[in-house]
Amino acid sequence: MKHRAVLEKAIGETRAAVYEGRRLVELHLERESQISVPQSGDVYLGRIANLEPSLNGAFVDLGGSNSGFLSFTNNRTMPKVTEGQLLEVSVLRPPLNGKEATLRFSKPAESGKPGPVTKIDLKTRLSDRFKGITFDEATVSVMDEVTERQIALKGGGAVTFDQTQALLAIDVDKGQGKTALDVSLAAAELIAHQLRLRGLGGLVVIDFPNLRQTRQRNQLFKAVERAFEADPAIVKVAPLSRFGCVELTRSLDYPSLDSVLNDRFGEPTVETKSLRALRQLVKEASENKGAQFSLTVSKEINDWLGSKLIDWETDLNDRIGPRYTIKTQSRDGFSIQADR
Repeated sequence: MKHRAVLEKAIGETRAAVYEGRRLVELHLERESQISVPQSGDVYLGRIANLEPSLNGAFVDLGGSNSGFLSFTNNRTMPKVTEGQLLEVSVLRPPLNGKEATLRFSKPAESGKPGPVTKIDLKTRLSDRFKGITFDEATVSVMDEVTERQIALKGGGAVTFDQTQALLAIDVDKGQGKTALDVSLAAAELIAHQLRLRGLGGLVVIDFPNLRQTRQRNQLFKAVERAFEADPAIVKVAPLSRFGCVELTRSLDYPSLDSVLNDRFGEPTVETKSLRALRQLVKEASENKGAQFSLTVSKEINDWLGSKLIDWETDLNDRIGPRYTIKTQSRDGFSIQADR
């Protein structure tokens, strides 16, 4: 299957939409504010901070506030190491859900200070993930609306996603759907698509409507397995439990769209709100090239912009020129007014 990615370099972030043929299958988001965080494919010079015999591995200082875990089990060719020793490591998985980055041993190092050796960008990461992928540059706006907690099923019923610290719980509600089996089969397809699209995974528990017949239960289990066949992540599915639940694991190779855009309650973070305000300003200024603009934002957005976490002003001026003012309002959100 041929893969194509649409890339958009917006203020403070790079967006990517990946297609298999004509079908949108994955969305990726890389934030400028997270440039110092280890990502999959990055190479770091690290120092062994603590040996953990009980875990058969070691925690590695990667410089700054970054650290990772190096498993000896998955690095059998690695020589014996001691605390304080320097070595070069590659990042298999970034830090996710409060866990350390997962590392792989590359080679010993004689000297140096812990920190990044090679940082790769999103385009390179996607090229490694999908061999032969092609790239276009265009607007990627779809990700602003794909992290809904509840999604309606065609034909009736709904699927609800709840991320907890330990697992992703998914509830399938029959609602006004035709039959429990029909709703379950439709939900299996939607869930597999959503997990891949949004980069969700880890331990996943799906509560399907109760199916009493063994034939129907087997049919659903095979449908779930089939729905994940084209997923490049490692997916392992357990048979239905006696209570109608399916447990599965999906490998997490990069931060999910939900975790980048939203807080733990599923609401947009202040950074997301701020970048959306700047993005909308750029859009409207591009459509009205001679106009002056007033961007009115909430106090939290104004505070984030004032923190200068990223150099958004230089980027904004390069895109539309200094033809805008920023004001603060007491209510949440933002508004834009053109002064022609």
